[in-house]
Amino acid sequence: MQIDLVSQSKINTVDFNQLDFGKTFTDYMMVMDFDGESWSGLTIEPINTLNFHPAMSVFHYGQAIFEGLKAFKATDNRVNIFRLNDNLLRFNKSAERLMMPLIDIPTVSDAIKKFIDMQRDWVPSRDQGSLYLRPFMISTDNTLRAVSSSGFKFVVIACPVGFYYAEPISIIVDKNYRRAATGGIGFAKAAGNYAASFYPSKLAKEKGFDQVLWTDITNNFTLEELGSANFFFVKNGELYTPKMRDSILNGITRNTVIHLAKESGMMVHEAEITADEFKKDLNSGSVDCVFATGTAAAITYIHKIMIDEETFHVKSNMYAPVNQLHKDLEDAKFGLKNHEEWNVWV
Repeated sequence: MQIDLVSQSKINTVDFNQLDFGKTFTDYMMVMDFDGESWSGLTIEPINTLNFHPAMSVFHYGQAIFEGLKAFKATDNRVNIFRLNDNLLRFNKSAERLMMPLIDIPTVSDAIKKFIDMQRDWVPSRDQGSLYLRPFMISTDNTLRAVSSSGFKFVVIACPVGFYYAEPISIIVDKNYRRAATGGIGFAKAAGNYAASFYPSKLAKEKGFDQVLWTDITNNFTLEELGSANFFFVKNGELYTPKMRDSILNGITRNTVIHLAKESGMMVHEAEITADEFKKDLNSGSVDCVFATGTAAAITYIHKIMIDEETFHVKSNMYAPVNQLHKDLEDAKFGLKNHEEWNVWV
């Protein structure tokens, strides 16, 4: 692995107590290229612009995937890259579906550890936030032919971030648009999945709501996920989340929360839930808490839901069992809960 050092770090220009998500980047990026047959060696180099031909296929056919994960600074100054291997496994599943080359997970994992070690001062303290990592891969052939590229570029960048949602959010259950279809690429972390969500999300924001809860509009409006997070609610003390299918991203935070909930003794249901069933539960007053989970969102409470132009309010952040679940999740990230299989320490 080749390492090129910066002449001077820009870390002293950063206010770690005022971090916007995804706007401040660290000194380095990690890069690797695929030539159609094999990967080049990994390099860690000063972050810089990438120069591309206007015919590069990613711009025209959207062959692009990414991951999102975080590193957390423990009290002893060690850094935990939380669930790194799970994110790299999911990255390869996305790559396979979009006909892109797989990465060698042990090699990339070791390189990311080095990448973090070089920049451990960029990892905020627990009360400031965390270091967000964005591995991504794009197709790089210069062609307008609608075929899979033979060349690809793999890059990892990082940014210190604060807390994505400081307050509970509001959502609209969407019955007009859907995020992804059965048989498609909804389970992959593909760039196009997010681009398709922007317009309906804009319409939701114009109505005063933060996020869309997508439904399967061809299957009785079965609940799926939010624009950037998985969906949960508690009914009569039991936890419910949409059953996994290929139109839903298999969230790593989702899986962590399910594991911690079961460990706490909470009953968990992964089920097909229609919008009408959820509306009925809200009307009955049996819903105790509604929340979303994701790398950026962690556990984010939802306090207002609109379905069919009818609005419901839930005091989600007042529900003690999920407050404890939130604490258990945060403790796991900082190595304070006994789940070493989730941790990669630097």
